[in-house]
Parts: sequence; C-alpha cells; structure tokens
Amino acid sequence: MKLEHVAIDVPDAEAFKAWWCKNLGFRVSSNPGFIMDDSGEAGLEVYRTGETPAAPDYKAMNSMTFHVAFVSDDVKADVDRLVAAGATLEQLKLENPAFHMAILRDPWGVAIQLCRREKSIFIK
Repeated sequence: MKLEHVAIDVPDAEAFKAWWCKNLGFRVSSNPGFIMDDSGEAGLEVYRTGETPAAPDYKAMNSMTFHVAFVSDDVKADVDRLVAAGATLEQLKLENPAFHMAILRDPWGVAIQLCRREKSIFIK
C-alpha cells in the first residue's frame, strides 16, 4: 500500500493551508480540502470538523506524539526561514554531521521536524 494523505483538524484550515503552501512547499490539490507535497503524491487533508468542540491543542502535545517530518538540505537555513515566517523553534541538533535535526511548531502548534540524514531511513 502507498500512503496518500494524513488528515489534520485545525482551528483555521484556510490559514493553515496558506502558511504550509507558502513556507513548506505544499500546493492546494484539485480537491481544495487537500494540500500536496512537492512530489504531488502525498499530502494532508486539512479541515475544522464540526464533530468536536475544538481542534486539538497541538501546542500541548509532545512533538514526539505527533509531528510532520521533512527532508531538509540545510536544516539551519530552513529553521531561520521558518522562524521568520512565524514558526517557533523547540530543538536544534547540528552536532552530528551525519544527522541534522530540528523541531519547530507552526503558528497552530503543529510540530514540524526537519531532517538531513547522511543515509535515508527508507529502503530504496
């Protein structure tokens, strides 16, 4: 099976999609409830469901409970760019040359992980 999308409930779906498209390279799919990564093969369904009283409090969650991870060619430069765009930095690890990693929170508190690995974690 191949991953298609992950769904996320946020307080302001339109603002979330706009920020992720502008700052993380996503684009709105032909179905406007979805944003796709730059491969066009995976993405997020973004909505505010009326079935719960409020969207989850992502800021209160441990970033290891839920995060979205991205490959980054330059973790430090991407951290600086995202912080300037409104993200907050929680963790930055650049000591190991084989693995650079950062955890940030987008303006809605959703944890974003940036990784630069010497070797992919996936079988190719």
